[in-house]
Amino acid sequence: MNHIEIPTLLFWENGNSWYGSLGSARFFIKPEAPEGQGARLSVQFWRGPLAMNLSEIIATASFPITEDGLAQTAAWLEDRAAELNSDL
Repeated sequence: MNHIEIPTLLFWENGNSWYGSLGSARFFIKPEAPEGQGARLSVQFWRGPLAMNLSEIIATASFPITEDGLAQTAAWLEDRAAELNSDL
């Protein structure tokens, strides 16, 4: 697989979180609802192979939990992964 796929809207609306990878890129996505804001996907990104708690988070982002937000999340992750994997 050479692109990132993330679960559908219903998965996030039910409060699930997700780990994934592409090449050396690793990421974790979880839904959050900051006070006074709508629900958002919080994304953390790091270089593998180690687990998140043993790695330095090199990028973070937040996107709305909508169909557009899911597309933005996947595009952002693919861009970060392409940058990271091109350094190898």
